Amino acid sequence: MLNRRQMIQRSTLTIVGLRLAQGAAILGTAELMGGCNVFTDIINWIPVGEASVNAMIAVLTSNGIAIAPAVTTAVALTEAGLNALTAAVKEYQATTPPPVGAVAKVQTALKDVVDNFQTFLASLNVPGNIFSVISGLAQVVLSTIAAFEAQIPVAPAAASRTTIVASSVHIGQQTITIVPKHRTVRAYKHDWNATLDTGVKLGVVVPASARL
Repeated sequence: MLNRRQMIQRSTLTIVGLRLAQGAAILGTAELMGGCNVFTDIINWIPVGEASVNAMIAVLTSNGIAIAPAVTTAVALTEAGLNALTAAVKEYQATTPPPVGAVAKVQTALKDVVDNFQTFLASLNVPGNIFSVISGLAQVVLSTIAAFEAQIPVAPAAASRTTIVASSVHIGQQTITIVPKHRTVRAYKHDWNATLDTGVKLGVVVPASARL
């Protein structure tokens, strides 16, 4: 037989246990929703991503860097890839459950964006302080995409996750390391503008149009 004090203690522990279980369930649901919400995150980021490419061109031209035809082509293909990515994500979101092959289409479109953006970066030949700014901006772009990559579900027919962003990329003849970082649009803009502010301190010309 339990006395009154033991019954109160047991009741209290039961309530605490239920609350902990409920909290764990909520957290588990939030984690599952995070996987689904990556597609919304991508859609929200795309206009900012397109603005980022144009902003990098603005920094280059403002500092006297000539834009070669190969760079112009890579930029145009990157922007076209962003449009294709928008269409792929909207197709994924349009039906529940998503149509067969929808995840693979998103991964392919995102990889096309990254491949063309990396071609743009590899086409550049920029000096010291300007390189520091451009490489910093490139890291903001690619580390954000790498975080998207990690959250996209593995396509049902795929044996493993598609590699979209490599751990390192080339800017001209130099190599930079990419570490995935999850960002909201607000955090993305903050990191982008902070990189530009660092460039100003180094004497790099940063036009107003380059800020997000």
